[in-house]
Amino acid sequence: MKARWQTKTLGEVLQKTETTNPLQFPEAEFEYIDVSSVSNSIFQIEETQTLKGKDAPSRARRLVKTNDVIFATIRPTLRRIAVVPEHLDKQVCSTGYFVLRPKAEIDHRFLFYWLFTEDFMGQMELLQKGASYPAVTDAEVRAQMIPFPPLPEQQRIVGILDEAFDGIATAKANAEQNLQNARALFESHLQSVFTQRGEGWAEKRIEEVGTTQTGSTPKTSDKKNYGDFIPFIKPADFNTNGSLNYENDGLSEQGFAQARKVAEGSVLMVCIGATIGKCGWCDRDITTNQQTNALTLTEGASYKFIYYQMLTEDFQRRVIHGSGQATLPIINKSKWSALTVWLPPTLDEQEQIVAKLDALREETQRLESLYRCKLAALAELKKSLLHQAFTGQLTKDN
Repeated sequence: MKARWQTKTLGEVLQKTETTNPLQFPEAEFEYIDVSSVSNSIFQIEETQTLKGKDAPSRARRLVKTNDVIFATIRPTLRRIAVVPEHLDKQVCSTGYFVLRPKAEIDHRFLFYWLFTEDFMGQMELLQKGASYPAVTDAEVRAQMIPFPPLPEQQRIVGILDEAFDGIATAKANAEQNLQNARALFESHLQSVFTQRGEGWAEKRIEEVGTTQTGSTPKTSDKKNYGDFIPFIKPADFNTNGSLNYENDGLSEQGFAQARKVAEGSVLMVCIGATIGKCGWCDRDITTNQQTNALTLTEGASYKFIYYQMLTEDFQRRVIHGSGQATLPIINKSKWSALTVWLPPTLDEQEQIVAKLDALREETQRLESLYRCKLAALAELKKSLLHQAFTGQLTKDN
């Protein structure tokens, strides 16, 4: 660290803040900053509630001023951190926030950036307590050590970080938009294949193009039912590209005798619960639990052609409609088997369409991987800049 830097506890560099009780002024309106008001993606106060004093929740007790920094002590590692803007001067925030009002020796944005450092956040992660609502205390926040140079150097560092983080935010937004565009391109082409059908396509019920069945689960209390004789597939084993993870669980020969085999080249769909409509296909014989329906096709139909069709918005909508949309959505085997799909007249035409969709999906996934790598690199760049900023290594050339 460069010369002339100091290190103090946070409590030593903060001014005392005020509390208030809106209930004492029942008809007076105020803006309330709840814990959910702060975005942990853009780190700003996005939305407040206009309340009358008589309607104030019990947590509405902390008065904030322009340029205060607020930090949510409930689930602190979610990074709900923001600077109070001028239009919220003298408004009220939840006691779920720690309000940081720096003394004259600390620039408020220098303080704001310091809260994102791995040193500070690492301490918050270690100190938080509670299973459902992990939190840290105000005293624990005040006890943290903050390194800082003289005020002009703080302001120079803030200027560099502001410019760099603005650029990172723009690059991040562009990468996220490109990621969405890549997915939208595949979805658009997928929809067009099955809505702009060619001549001779025929509509058939699922049960007309193969054999349908629902999985089952051998008794878990009997450990001898489980082993590595045949994969046992559950909804969590469906990969995003439709393939399956065969390594998580399996059945023994004893367990397999109590289950139902799903033959290689079958199409699978989760038909109960939060992931209803999730689709996949198997390239080997498997078994599944009762959350999954399977279609083993007869000759003349491509399993991947049916798989892609089941991904379409139209088919997914019909699955949800058939589920009754209850608290626990479920579409039974008979309703699922009665859903219809469209088939071109020849298997060759189906396989040509599958080949094009496979190629487009592969390119889409390549682009998604590229943009995810860019997003990860931007996140690492932010970490690096913050580390340099608070160890006295940040210059204009960084």
